[in-house]
Amino acid sequence: MPIDDLTALEQKMREARKNKELTQQELSDLSHVSVKQIANIEKWKMNPSYLILRALAKVLLISLDTLINPDISLEDEGVNQMKMLYSSCPPEMRDTLLHHTQVIRWKGTGKQGKVTALCSFSHFLFRLNW
Repeated sequence: MPIDDLTALEQKMREARKNKELTQQELSDLSHVSVKQIANIEKWKMNPSYLILRALAKVLLISLDTLINPDISLEDEGVNQMKMLYSSCPPEMRDTLLHHTQVIRWKGTGKQGKVTALCSFSHFLFRLNW
């Protein structure tokens, strides 16, 4: 992997880890990747394997595409985040997530609709303990 791509990977991984408020040790415990490997990735000293990236991405709730593609658009990154949120939901909550997303999309056209849709979605996320 070229050095610029490793730099982007390091930055995205560290940012995702900090956004989840995880230490390197906590990420290691959850992903079963050694602390040394995580530290080396974050210091540009290691070109991680696919299996390591997949394990880290799963814990950080970030897509591999977002993690390794330095030129990903904000729109594509948002789509990837929605996919990760959906797949991280318990199966019984996925229909509810889809329903609330549709409410925001279709009924949220006016100011009142947006407020109602956002309140409904916030209530859903609260039930998930997010």
